[in-house]
Amino acid sequence: GPGQSLQNPYTGILAIFSTLARLQRPIRIFEDGLESRDFVYIEDVVEATSRAALAPLQGVHSVNVGSGERTSVLQVAQHVVAFFNSTSALQVTGEFRVGDIRHGSADLAQLQKLFGYAPQWKFTDGVRQFLAWAAESSPEAAGYDRSLDELRSKGLMGG
Repeated sequence: GPGQSLQNPYTGILAIFSTLARLQRPIRIFEDGLESRDFVYIEDVVEATSRAALAPLQGVHSVNVGSGERTSVLQVAQHVVAFFNSTSALQVTGEFRVGDIRHGSADLAQLQKLFGYAPQWKFTDGVRQFLAWAAESSPEAAGYDRSLDELRSKGLMGG
């Protein structure tokens, strides 16, 4: 969500893709683009954390916090490019980061059971808020290029 670092290439693909799209640079998508993640908006994370901190529970409990929805990396890139009306080409590379997971999705059953909470933000609404915020800053992609070089130099890039 708004406020995350746009210069740190390790904060996530929304920051990376938004920077590249604003610079009209190609967006490299690893694997086949169909790998997916569970994107959760910051306000949902804050609400879930607050409920957990204030809950009158005893003992130790583990919960997942997420949206409960999987969104493919290709879909994310398409949303970003469309939002900025960018000419960035989407390049599905077939490369992959060693050890990366194919699909990630939070199981929210325990969160709902213990805290009566379900996320309020849909991906499309949250990404729109993030991208509107990102549009207010100047894009700089040097960190992203360095991160790819680092992955390759350490043997962490396959494909």
